Amino acid sequence: MITVIAWLLLGKPQYPQGSQQWGVLLWLGLVASGLGYFLWNKGATQVSTGTLAAMNNALIPVGLLVNLLIWNRDADLTRLALGGGLIGAAVILNEWRNKSRESHHGEYRST
Repeated sequence: MITVIAWLLLGKPQYPQGSQQWGVLLWLGLVASGLGYFLWNKGATQVSTGTLAAMNNALIPVGLLVNLLIWNRDADLTRLALGGGLIGAAVILNEWRNKSRESHHGEYRST
């Protein structure tokens, strides 16, 4: 809210001029940021802390992949594949550990 007030008071020369610019600002502000953060936080409540930590670190390789695919930027594919593979392995290992713990807890409760 403070940012909007400051922008209205001090940013008048920099107002977007066309409807396309306003549309991009609304898209980035409401959909990409607002909805994206909401869905990320909603998902964070539904996974384990280990999975959340690994997926939080996956933002870097995914960002590099977007740069590579959309903007055709150079990237070290070996490092990207190794880093992404390690993060994927961490998620799989964490899920396996969680399922193993759940099955052990069930055994202890039944005896």
